[in-house]
Amino acid sequence: MHLNGDHWDDWLASDCPALLIRGSRSTVLSSEHARDMAARRPHTRLIELPAGHTVHETVPVEFAAAVSEFL
Repeated sequence: MHLNGDHWDDWLASDCPALLIRGSRSTVLSSEHARDMAARRPHTRLIELPAGHTVHETVPVEFAAAVSEFL
């Protein structure tokens, strides 16, 4: 799996609506990087929830609510 590296071209290749959910205690995706991702890609909504990197496991109800609201 290629988690490290420069993935900006892939991220910016589309401008369809996107929901970016970040755990506020994540040590994998920094708040600064997530904000940069949302700012650079049109139609991206950033939500931070009180969790680590596996937001869907830590706060599943809040995660589902965020996804449902986005849809």
